[in-house]
Amino acid sequence: MSTRARVAAALTVAMVPVGGAAIATAGGAAIATGTAAAAAQRTPTGSRLAGTYQMSGRITAAKYVRGEQVGETLQRTWTFTPLCVTGPCAQVRVYRGRRTATDTLILTQTTPGKYAGTGVFYAPLECAGKVYSSGEEVPFTIKVAITATTTAPDGTILASQITARYINASRLNRTPCVIVLGHDAARYTGVDVTH
Repeated sequence: MSTRARVAAALTVAMVPVGGAAIATAGGAAIATGTAAAAAQRTPTGSRLAGTYQMSGRITAAKYVRGEQVGETLQRTWTFTPLCVTGPCAQVRVYRGRRTATDTLILTQTTPGKYAGTGVFYAPLECAGKVYSSGEEVPFTIKVAITATTTAPDGTILASQITARYINASRLNRTPCVIVLGHDAARYTGVDVTH
């Protein structure tokens, strides 16, 4: 084949139907057009964070935290309740399951598709042979990012997959004893199990 013929073949464009949309092919490379391109370029920035998510996590930091080790895997359930009627909300409430309890806090949208918030929980701490049920104060930060979406029958774009981070930088001793406390952190991926 001559050089001119090879160039002409490479520039040949054919329209191939894919799922009701068209894919333009040029020299063997596929380029999405129309509806297909729009679907491929869809981002999670306009999606609604709502429902219950099965969270799979891994501990990334654990210093002086009883019962935790770096690399340990976790399975948790988090539930998000939007604080607006429709669309992506400026704030959502999250019920975050822990090993033996549930935390509730408000997450605020930091950028489209991303949320963050702070909370605190209390853990038992032993001092001089006595266990203080709220002897350890644990402040923490939660960060959530929407990574995939799905469309509900009514057209609402919903977050179908998320990533999240739990960060505890320090802890407060509420007992009369002098005790060295630690910190911990974890990363999660979550899948919507509601919709």
